[in-house]
Amino acid sequence: MMLALQALIIALITWFAATACPMWLRWSVYFGAPLVAGLVNGLLLGNLGYGLSVGSTVMMAYIGMVAIGGSLPSDYALAGYLGVAMTMLAGTDPSVGLTIAVPLGLLGLLSFNVKMSLNSIWIHRADRYAAEGNSRGVIIMNLFASQIFPFVTYAIPSFLCIFFGASTLEMLLSIVPQQVISILSLAGHLIPALGLAMLMGVLYKASLVPFFAVGFVLSSYLGLGTMPVAIIGAAAGILHLIYTSGDTSVFENLSFDEIAEYRGEKCDTSKKLSKKTLRRSWFAWQCWGQICYNYERMMGLGFCHCMIPVLEELYGGDKEAVAAGLKRHLAYFNTENTWGSIIPGITAAMEEERANGAAIDDDMENNLKTALMGPMAGIGDSVTQSLVKVVLLSIAIGLASQGSALGPILLVVLFSIYALGVGYFCYFSGYRFGKNAVTKLLSGGLVKQLTEGLGAMGMMVIGCLVATVIPIKCPLTFTLATGVIEMQTILDTILPKFLPLVAFLLTYVAIRKGVKPTIVIVVMFVVAIALSLTGVLL
Repeated sequence: MMLALQALIIALITWFAATACPMWLRWSVYFGAPLVAGLVNGLLLGNLGYGLSVGSTVMMAYIGMVAIGGSLPSDYALAGYLGVAMTMLAGTDPSVGLTIAVPLGLLGLLSFNVKMSLNSIWIHRADRYAAEGNSRGVIIMNLFASQIFPFVTYAIPSFLCIFFGASTLEMLLSIVPQQVISILSLAGHLIPALGLAMLMGVLYKASLVPFFAVGFVLSSYLGLGTMPVAIIGAAAGILHLIYTSGDTSVFENLSFDEIAEYRGEKCDTSKKLSKKTLRRSWFAWQCWGQICYNYERMMGLGFCHCMIPVLEELYGGDKEAVAAGLKRHLAYFNTENTWGSIIPGITAAMEEERANGAAIDDDMENNLKTALMGPMAGIGDSVTQSLVKVVLLSIAIGLASQGSALGPILLVVLFSIYALGVGYFCYFSGYRFGKNAVTKLLSGGLVKQLTEGLGAMGMMVIGCLVATVIPIKCPLTFTLATGVIEMQTILDTILPKFLPLVAFLLTYVAIRKGVKPTIVIVVMFVVAIALSLTGVLL
């Protein structure tokens, strides 16, 4: 009975960590999973010192790992909470914990891919609720429906593994064929093309296609990431704005000094967001922005959720306006969640200006979000994962390895302060700056040119993402008298990242012709089965 209770609690904690709920706690509870699990499992299983030792040992294998853009090197929840628990139940040396945790983390990627794929179901349900102006339905899809598949893929397997012991783990590993793992992995590599294709559908203009090509080439040939590509895209967007307008003085009406002075002033508007609403929006983003993470639109549903308080206060009983707002904010969105808080802040400001009659359309909002999500993710991932996380984990591991529970406790507390503090500052800075910047831009009649400029930047970012987040390759080789020929090498000679580009273009054509996203996902799984089994793609 006691083991069943322990197994249930550990399974629920594993599930909770895997849900990214609340999002600000994810940095410590999920990315520091083995270390935090050492404390939790040590208390539950009655041996705190042993738990801390196992947790700190396993954590060393993951301290340098970085998760970028929805791509995980391992599943930290299963590697941490389940791996540490299994090690402790087996009573082995802490160093042996790595041989248990690492395979569990890799096996956990199956759970992650299943969750990321199936969560798309709730996105399409949310689309229907959005069309009806039913914000409550959108929230339910984000908060509650999104937890069904993670519970099935994390909590239940974790409970069974802990309750039945190491023999169950060995059985599961032997039951799941390598071919199945390869198929799911390939499907997971293909599905990001769907989200990018849908985003391209929002931003597409024939005049902006060259910017997509430039972004793709910069990333595929030079290996540039989203941050440098976005910076180049910003410059290209400005040049595009200047030369398409035929007037090199298009920025004369935009003074950042005036904007800075204007930040503290009250706008003469009939509709103004209250601090309470802004805090509700920030809190919704900070907590639930990533809870329904999925391959099709990534954080799109979470972003829409955080905009609901804004839309409801600005548009009130105008159900059509609320429905339109819900639909435009359900688009593809993905960024780092702390520094990226500036984007919902700016969007809230733009919604306020729009509600007061400003000439802001869906393209302008979507282009701005697309242009900013890459750079903010670049800043956030670099600072949070490569600096803050490493420093805090190093301190916490040092304390835990000495048997001090203060290590994981400090990790959770300090990371929470960091994430909430940075997120709050960025959100409200985005709101203050965005609102006044938009006002100044609109006063100069630059809406059309600005939309074009942001679209150019957004298209370059999409080109970069196509080259970086669709990691499919061809492993085929041919043995000739002159030697071995690798198919991937030939493709790279033709065009680096040729296969990701083909996958994206085919997906975009399908979406453009009106094929439903759910059908595209089914086709992708069929393709993954055929090409993985034949060894054509991996």
